[in-house]
Amino acid sequence: MDILNSMESQEVFIIHQMPTSTAFGVRVDNGEKVFINSKLAKKHAIEEEQVRTFILIPNAKIDIPWQAVGVSENAEEITPRVENANLEDRISEHFKKEDNQVASTSKVLADALDVDIVSMQSALARMHNAGEMTKAQVHCRGGQDKASWILWAPSADWYEL
Repeated sequence: MDILNSMESQEVFIIHQMPTSTAFGVRVDNGEKVFINSKLAKKHAIEEEQVRTFILIPNAKIDIPWQAVGVSENAEEITPRVENANLEDRISEHFKKEDNQVASTSKVLADALDVDIVSMQSALARMHNAGEMTKAQVHCRGGQDKASWILWAPSADWYEL
C-alpha cells in the first residue's frame, strides 16, 4: 500500500485524552476511530472535545482504523460553521425557548434535537471555539483529571447561582 496515496485530511472530534497526552477521536464524516500519538497531541495542544483537521493514514490496528500523522495547515483556525450551520442554528434556537434556558449536557441537547451525540459534540465544540457557546467542566471529586460532567450554555452568566 502506498502511504502517500492513502493519506486523507479529515475533521476529527477528540473524544478522549490520556494523562500521557495520547488522544483518541472519531472522524466527523463517518464516526471511525482515530489514534493521535502523544507527540502530535502535545505539539498542537490537542484537547478533549476539540474538532481539529488531521492528516490521516490507515492504522495497523483493526479496532482503530486511522492514525493521525499531522495537522492540516488550517487546523489552528476556528472550524467554519458553513457545513453544519443548520445544527448550530438549531442549538441556538433551542436555548432561546424559555423552558430550555438552563445549562445542558451534550447528551441532553442531542436527545432534544434528535441528533447523534458525536454530531452534537462537534457542533458544540465549533460553537465554543467561535465564542458562541460556553463550556463548564464539573469535577465531582478533587484530583480528577477528567470532568464528570460538561455543561453547555450560550453565556457564562447562565452558571451563576
